[in-house]
Amino acid sequence: MVTDRNLYRQSSEGASGPISLIDAAIQGGVDIVQLRAVSGETDDLAIYAVSLHLREMTAGKALFVVTGDIELAEKCRADGLMLREHSYRPSDARSYLRGDNVQLVGAFARSVEEAARAERGGADYVQFGPVFQADEATNPDQSGLTALRKIKDAVQIRVIGFGGIQTPEQAAECIAAGADGVAVTDAITGAADPSDAAAKLRVALDAAWAQRHVSE
Repeated sequence: MVTDRNLYRQSSEGASGPISLIDAAIQGGVDIVQLRAVSGETDDLAIYAVSLHLREMTAGKALFVVTGDIELAEKCRADGLMLREHSYRPSDARSYLRGDNVQLVGAFARSVEEAARAERGGADYVQFGPVFQADEATNPDQSGLTALRKIKDAVQIRVIGFGGIQTPEQAAECIAAGADGVAVTDAITGAADPSDAAAKLRVALDAAWAQRHVSE
């Protein structure tokens, strides 16, 4: 699940009182929470406070990844760092990390070439997208599933599909195409019941994994 400080909000769950959106998502089956810190706000005390809270909430339950800022990832003791496009080489970013908390370094990729470059640069995984375009219904050939398949065939590192994934069926299609996982935002944050939405995604992903392994 990809979130930012604007999506960090409170919801209610019956008599149990306030429960955070992140808690609900984790309860539903989210195993990685990725905080998207936009350029220029990483020095903001608010984003730092949110990152610390997210670290506390995910501890022992899910991996916590920070997008974009090495210092912020270190300060909040994140598990991983997702590099922005046209940023550091993954190996350089890893060399700048002073502590031993940030173990994973990922990179965005929009093509086979970018994914291969990230792998050569030392990335542990890539996020490829967008997998589904907004106009896919009228232009099905614009789907990124074909590109996703090509990227997975071209690299040995893990590939996470993202962009336009709104339904459990789309998440399953990504796994069938070779993805090792999916990253979503609105599919959970925009749901009336975030925990239930996450649970349905988890069921679809697990079923797609099982089917893929049978096929292999």
